[in-house]
Amino acid sequence: MSMIKAQKLHKSYGSLVVLSDVSFSLERGQKVALVGHNGTGKTTLLKIIAGLEDPDSGDINIAKDVCIGYLPQDTSLSGNESIMDYLRRVTGIDTLEKEINDLSLELGNPDKARRYDEVHTKYEHLDGYSFAHKAEVVLSGFGFDSVELDRPLSNFSSGQKSKVALAGILLKGVDLLLLDEPTNNLDLPALIWLEDFLQKSEASCIIVSHDRRFLDGVVRKIFELDWHTHTLTITRGTYSDYLEMVAKRIASQKKEYALQQEEIERLSDRAREKRADSARGSHWSGNDNDKFLRGFKRDRAGKSSKVAKGIEKRIEQMDKVERPVERKPFEIHLEAETGSDRIGVLLSDVVAGYPKAFSIGPLSFEVPYGDRVGIMGLNGSGKSTLLKTITSRIVPLSGKVEVGTGIRIGNMMQEHETLPRKHSLLEFLVEQAHPSHQESYAILSKFGFDERQAKLPIDTLSPGGRARLLLALFSAESVNMLVLDEPTNHLDLEALDALEETLATYRGTILLVSHDRYFLEKASLDTTYVLSDGILTKIPDYKAYVKSAEERAKKLLKLL
Repeated sequence: MSMIKAQKLHKSYGSLVVLSDVSFSLERGQKVALVGHNGTGKTTLLKIIAGLEDPDSGDINIAKDVCIGYLPQDTSLSGNESIMDYLRRVTGIDTLEKEINDLSLELGNPDKARRYDEVHTKYEHLDGYSFAHKAEVVLSGFGFDSVELDRPLSNFSSGQKSKVALAGILLKGVDLLLLDEPTNNLDLPALIWLEDFLQKSEASCIIVSHDRRFLDGVVRKIFELDWHTHTLTITRGTYSDYLEMVAKRIASQKKEYALQQEEIERLSDRAREKRADSARGSHWSGNDNDKFLRGFKRDRAGKSSKVAKGIEKRIEQMDKVERPVERKPFEIHLEAETGSDRIGVLLSDVVAGYPKAFSIGPLSFEVPYGDRVGIMGLNGSGKSTLLKTITSRIVPLSGKVEVGTGIRIGNMMQEHETLPRKHSLLEFLVEQAHPSHQESYAILSKFGFDERQAKLPIDTLSPGGRARLLLALFSAESVNMLVLDEPTNHLDLEALDALEETLATYRGTILLVSHDRYFLEKASLDTTYVLSDGILTKIPDYKAYVKSAEERAKKLLKLL
């Protein structure tokens, strides 16, 4: 019996159809990637499986004994509960221990003794007696090995809170993991550890992620939600296999369609010729001495008409190849104007952070104009703080930050946080970059926004839509330095491909923080730094960092 069986699921929000006739089954132990463009209904489908939303029609049957763990995109843990107290509560360990203690006092009662056995079995299933050790290993995998576990959650960054929430789900011993963009808030070592953990886990998974390396490492089946039909297509194999298959399928369909259109055109031309022959023959009159020829012409005209009808019927009865429905190719137009000197950014003995709170440094390093610099490091190590200092979001506590003359920075992180959500896309672009309304429409169109969307408020956009709007702004401003803090978190694969192609030819400076291995390879970094314990260390390349993280992940998994 399947763990999950869904049949003909349909979901709409008003007139907007999100899911249509979606059917699938999931067996125990299967690991699946749920893919599709932003806005195709991936999160909605996960919520339906998790029981948080109901479909408008259709059935979804989940086996009774299945325990589901759902990680949404945004996890907002709060309060003064410590990490370990939180993990004990969400996994149910606390409740089970209390019930075991209460029941142990009444084992003379047969009903209580039976219940004690049930609870004790569940407790052992969760490795209750070694829970503290297991929790520490999982947290170490997420980079908490040097963190005091009795610290309140309110003291941690949003990325660290997401890790704690994910640790709680993994420790719960669930049968099915529903993970919506789990890689967004993970640093590279934590991402590699999660990949290895899921490879070895017996739990089934449905994963939404834009991280191609991660998906290749974990899943062997693909659920694709189509942006046009809102239906679901299932393919087997790795994510790379799926991408190759899709490319071949589209190319084959284009070729078949073109060949059939050529054949239809050829047959249509022939039918028109026969129709013309028929018309000429039926109207040919000649003179009185040409009665025999007139009969011959009219007889041949009748045959031509029959041939034309036969050809037209043949065209009509053809098994038509549908024209491939393709989205307009998404292109990112960024042209950096050359800087007037070789200085991009120069830091001299900079201590960055907040008074009487978190700080890093002193740091001294240079980003030469036109170079591509990557900064790695664990969540909470200060990468975003460093970028905020370089881009003048916060003033350094000490030291000096110099930005070269003529440098115009496009800061995706900063702009995401400060976007005027009530402004329309058009108003925002005109106010920030001062193009005319006509030019603004043209720029927005290049970044995938039609005239109707240009007039909508920014708060109607998805995170990926907001990222595209910022890239449109950077294009209008001809920025010559891009500061990209985890750019892959909010862009769908189509936009990511376009960004990667753009960066390949971009002539400006790039300062990049990312955990996406595929994106990092495409970025062709000149220099890579690791920020750890407030110190910035130059490393040979990011691949050395990845290798050490992989070795550490394997050692930790052996402890579980």
